[in-house]
Amino acid sequence: MAILAAILYPQGTEIDGLLVEIARKVAEAGGRVGGVVQGRGADGKGLALTDLGSGAIRPISQNLGPLSTSCKLDTSAMAEIAGDLERQIDAGLDLVILSRFGIREVEGGGFRSLFGRAMLAGTPLLTAVRFEYAPAWATFHGGLGVDLPPNETQILAWAKAVVLKAPQAAGL
Repeated sequence: MAILAAILYPQGTEIDGLLVEIARKVAEAGGRVGGVVQGRGADGKGLALTDLGSGAIRPISQNLGPLSTSCKLDTSAMAEIAGDLERQIDAGLDLVILSRFGIREVEGGGFRSLFGRAMLAGTPLLTAVRFEYAPAWATFHGGLGVDLPPNETQILAWAKAVVLKAPQAAGL
């Protein structure tokens, strides 16, 4: 079974809540889970990533002013977070969750390198891919990944089969 999986979902799906729930259940079953999910900043504004291991919330949006038409993504913050995630993968995890394989990854940026790093380390990785990016996702993984529906039972079945090979996996 593939250790690289993506939840394919339509726009408007509350995917981050589902990813948090999967992380919680895998951790409760004894799995070491790392990665990030997307949400709002502590002030309720801008985008932020929540570290699934520590719970730390890190803003990833820059305030460029009301008239700015530039990308508001803070690439410095993203690079720091990627470095932290690389260290987590290298330290050994049972599952890495990256909240999106989205436009940045399609274009070759974002957390794209972390997908390869996890695969080289033999660490199962779960992500989410909106339907419109599914063809790029398929090209990226070249048959090495598996697509899952946004269904908790089916995602946990994948996790049980791939992530938690130890006896405690029965708790999933």
